Amino acid sequence: MPPISSAVRSSRPRLSRCAAGVLALSIVGAGAFVAAPAHAAEPGGQTTGDSLFPNVGNTGYDVQHYDIAVDYDHDTGSIDATTEITATASVELSSFSLDLEGLTVDSVLVNGAPAGFTRIIDADTTTYKLVITPATPVTGEFTTTVEYSGVPTEHIDPDGSSEGWVATPDGATAVSEPVGAMTWFPNNNTPLDKATFDIDLTIPTTIGGGTAAAVSNGELVGRVDDAVAGTTTWSWEQTEQMTTYLSLVSIGRYDIYESTVTLPSGRTIPEWSFIDSDLSTQRKTTSLASRDQIETVLGYLETAYGPYPGNSTGIVVDNVGVGYALETQDRSFFDRSASRGTLIHELVHQWFGDAVTLSDWSDIWLNEGPAEHITSAATAALYGGDDTEAVWYSEWEGVPDTDSAWTVPVAGFDDPADLFGFQSYSRSGMALEALRLSIGDEAFQEIFREWYERLNGSDGSTADFIALAEEISGADLDAFFQDWLFDTNKPAWPNVWGLDLASSAPTDAPLSRGDTVDYTLTAANTGLGGLTGATVVADLSEVLPWASIDPASLPAGLAIDGDTLTWAVPDVAAGDGPATVSFTVTVSDEASTGPLTLSVAPEGLGATCGTCEISTPIEAYAIDPVGVATIGGTPAVGETLTADPGEWAEGTTFAFQWFRVAEEDLAASPEDDTARLAIAAVDEADLVAIDGATGATYEVRSGDVGYAFVVAVTGTLPGYVSPAPSVSEPTAVVLAPQAVPSPTDPPTDTPTDDPDGLAVTGTDGAPLLTAALLLFVVGAASTIWAVRRRRDAEV
Repeated sequence: MPPISSAVRSSRPRLSRCAAGVLALSIVGAGAFVAAPAHAAEPGGQTTGDSLFPNVGNTGYDVQHYDIAVDYDHDTGSIDATTEITATASVELSSFSLDLEGLTVDSVLVNGAPAGFTRIIDADTTTYKLVITPATPVTGEFTTTVEYSGVPTEHIDPDGSSEGWVATPDGATAVSEPVGAMTWFPNNNTPLDKATFDIDLTIPTTIGGGTAAAVSNGELVGRVDDAVAGTTTWSWEQTEQMTTYLSLVSIGRYDIYESTVTLPSGRTIPEWSFIDSDLSTQRKTTSLASRDQIETVLGYLETAYGPYPGNSTGIVVDNVGVGYALETQDRSFFDRSASRGTLIHELVHQWFGDAVTLSDWSDIWLNEGPAEHITSAATAALYGGDDTEAVWYSEWEGVPDTDSAWTVPVAGFDDPADLFGFQSYSRSGMALEALRLSIGDEAFQEIFREWYERLNGSDGSTADFIALAEEISGADLDAFFQDWLFDTNKPAWPNVWGLDLASSAPTDAPLSRGDTVDYTLTAANTGLGGLTGATVVADLSEVLPWASIDPASLPAGLAIDGDTLTWAVPDVAAGDGPATVSFTVTVSDEASTGPLTLSVAPEGLGATCGTCEISTPIEAYAIDPVGVATIGGTPAVGETLTADPGEWAEGTTFAFQWFRVAEEDLAASPEDDTARLAIAAVDEADLVAIDGATGATYEVRSGDVGYAFVVAVTGTLPGYVSPAPSVSEPTAVVLAPQAVPSPTDPPTDTPTDDPDGLAVTGTDGAPLLTAALLLFVVGAASTIWAVRRRRDAEV
C-alpha cells in the first residue's frame, strides 16, 4: 500500500488542548437521560482486588473508549494532553477514580460539566488515584475529559525494572506492562477493562536534525504536518479491544518500513515497522531479518490457533535501555534489536496475552507460558529447531532440585517482584510441555484453540485454564497442575511411554476347549526422562467367561482381582529396552464361539497405546443339553395350554411358536386310535403357525375345534450355537362342545292311548314328543351353525 503522508484524518473529530472543554460540552453522555435508580448514589471502588497490585485499577464503571491527544515538547520533555474517556456505569456513581501517576491535572469535565477532583498518592503501595466527583452523579454511559500536563514520569517496578514513560536521547517510549500506562494518560489500569483507542501524537517534525515519527497501536489513519508550528500529528486508531498494559507510544528518529501481509485466512493487513535510525548496522540487520519473518510466523500461528486478532502488524525497535521486549498490541516493542526468537514470542502474545489477557497479575504464566512454549514449537516447525520435548527437558534438567527458583509457584505467587521471574517463563514453558506429553498433542493444541476462540476480547484465569484442559482432555488433571503450577519444589518430568499387547494365538483360527493362550504386555519408555510408577490394567470381563487364569502362575508384578489384572510396570530408564510380562489363559471345557477379548489400558497420563485389544474366536459348540418340548393342559375350548421346553443348559432363553394341525392331517397312532401320532408322522407342510401365538401359553378358542396343537421351542445361549427348534408331539384334537337339550314340561297323570308311554299330546291333541324332537333338532342345528360361523370368523 502507498505510504501515508499528509492525509487528513476524517473519521472523527479530534480533541485539541484549547477546544477540549467546548467539545466535551457538545457530547453529553447518555447517562444524563437514564432514570436514576431508587437507591442513593455510591462511590466507585478504588481496587479490582488484584493479588499483586491491589491499588491499581478501579470498579463501578466499564471503559468503552479512550480518546487521547498528546502534544510532546522535545526540548523540555513535557507533554500537554487531553484524554476523553467514554464509560458506562451500572450503578449511580457519586464519584469514581482513575489511575494517573505524576503529571498535573488542569481540569476535569464529566458529561461536559466541570467536576471536582483530588489526588491520592502512595508510592510504597503503588497507589496513584485521580478521584473525580461529578457535579451530578452518573449512571449509564458518560464521558470524562481530563486535561493534564507536565513531564511524564518513569515508573519503577518492584523488581527494579523501568516502565512507563521512559525518555530517550531522541524522544521517549512509553511501555505499559504491568502498570506503566498511568504515567502518560489517566485510565482504568486493570487487565479486566478493555476498550478501543484513538491516539493522536503531535511531535516536532524533526528531532536532532532528523525526521521524527510517533508510533502507537492499531492503524495509522492520519499524518498531518503543521509547517508553521514545525510539528506533525500522527493519528493511530485501535478498533479492537485492548487493555491499558498493552498500550504503546514511541517518539524518535526512525527508519520507517511499510508493506502488506497476507494471512492464511485470506485477509491482507498493513504492516508498519519503525527501527531507530541511530542503531548500529548489525542491530538494524538483525531487526530487518526478523521483520522479514512476520508474514511467515503469523501464517503459522493463524493456521494453528485461529485468525490473527489484529488489523495491522509491525515492530518498533528503539534504543531505550529497559532491557526487555513487550507484546504491545499489534506492534510489538523491542529494545535495541529484534531477534527472531523474541519476535516469535511477541507475535504469539497477540493471541495469548493480548486478545486473551490474564484475570489477575499472578496469572501471568497464561501469557508468558504459551509465548515461550509456542515459540519453541514454531522454531522447530519453521526453522528446524529442536523439538519441544528436547527444548523443555533440557531446561528442566538444567535447574537442580535445590535451586531456589522452584520455590516460587507458577500460579498464585504473592510478591510483585516475582512477576517476570523464572516461574513465569521457563517453568511455565516446562509445565506446558509436560501437559502436552501427558495428554497428547491433539488435545493440547485444541486447548489453546478453544482458549483463544472462547475468550478473544476478554480475560481468563488459571482456574479457567485448568477447567478447559480437563474438559478437552477428559482427564483428571488436579494432581498434574498441583505439581506444576502450585507446588514449590521441582516436579518430576512426566512419563512418556507406549504400551502394546501381543498374543501367542492366531486371531483368524478358532481355539478349542482346553487350548492355552499366552499374552504379553510391553511397556517402552519413549520419553527423555525415566519411566517410573507406571501401571497397566487388563480387562478380563470378556476372557474369564470362556477361559481361566491360574493366579499361582502369574509372574511378579501381575495381580488379579475379579475381572481385573494389574501390572505394576518396572522402572525403565531413558534409552533402555522395554519392560515385558506374560501370562497364560486356558480355554474352559464349557467355552463356545467366544471370542476371547482381552483389553489393556495404561493408567495415568503420558501413555499411548499401540495394540491394546486382541480378540480370538473359539470353535462353535452347540447348546448341550437340549430339552424335549411338551405341551401340558387340556385341548378344549376355553382351556390354557402350557409349553414346557424341557431341560436345557443353564442360562438358555426361549422363544415359542404355536401351530395348528388339522384333524384330517393326523394319522392314527400305532398304539391306539386317539388320533395322536409320533412327530415324525406329521408332515411339516401341515403345520399352520398361529399368528401372535409366541408365548409359553396358549388359550384354546372356539375356532380351534377340529385341530390339534404343536409348539416349537427355540433355545438361545450367548456364545453357543442354537440347535433346530424342539417341536412337541401334537395334542388331541379339539372337539366341539356337546349341546344340552332344553328342559320340557313335567309329565301329567292324564291317561293316554300310548301303551309304552311314549306319545304325549298337547291341548290340541298333537303329539308333544314330535314337537320336542323338532325343537331339539332346530336348536342343535342353530348351535352348530353359530359355532361354525364363530370358528370361521376366528380362523
